[in-house]
Amino acid sequence: MASAAPSPFLQIDKLTKAFGALKAVDAVSFSVSEGEILGIAGPNGSGKSTLFNIITNIPFRADSGRTVFKGREIQSLANHDIARLGLARTFQRETVFPTLRSIDNVLLAVENGGHAGAKRDNEARAEAALDLTGFPATMHNTPAGGLPIFHRKLVMIAGALALDPAVVLLDEPAASLTEGEIDKMRTLILKLRDAGTTILLIEHVLPLLTSVSDRLIVLDQGTLISEGTPGDVIADPRVVEAYLGGAA
Repeated sequence: MASAAPSPFLQIDKLTKAFGALKAVDAVSFSVSEGEILGIAGPNGSGKSTLFNIITNIPFRADSGRTVFKGREIQSLANHDIARLGLARTFQRETVFPTLRSIDNVLLAVENGGHAGAKRDNEARAEAALDLTGFPATMHNTPAGGLPIFHRKLVMIAGALALDPAVVLLDEPAASLTEGEIDKMRTLILKLRDAGTTILLIEHVLPLLTSVSDRLIVLDQGTLISEGTPGDVIADPRVVEAYLGGAA
């Protein structure tokens, strides 16, 4: 008798979130394999960041649907428990504590992420997370608020990595970056994937998104309208229409 197929590493099943009459995310379903980069595209206001919010329960939960991680339903868990299970996220804006040193921003994640130990061990974990992103060691003691935008993004990503996540949800990491910085962000994303991290990536910089993603999904008005390889999705008439409207 044939054995049952293994469950997806991360499964999103009909997640829905409404704000009054507006369904920001409308019964969205997809799955993610371990070690995969899943790109998430869509016009502004299509529900991409809301989707991340209701997967991680930060700052609010889904109205209905399921999130299943390694066979366990997690949609009802507190957001810190989801993070400690192995799902960490970043945000569109560079969410750092501006008056704290860069390394102290990452230390906060270490100390509150379920991996806290002796002070020296915590500092070593924070340094390792910063080093993994390529953040300069000479800037560890720089107040985060005084960093250039690219380095603030690295501090935020390092804070997520300090949780030792199995899955990282990156929300527009290339926003406001220069072309050279986008290339560095591309290198970092692939480096994380090669190290075994599963990645969900929201990005408006389509050359970056298509070059690193194994698969793409596209949202429009809260609904998943296309899913597949980057080449197939970008050529989908529904995706063209969503981005270009009447100009299509």
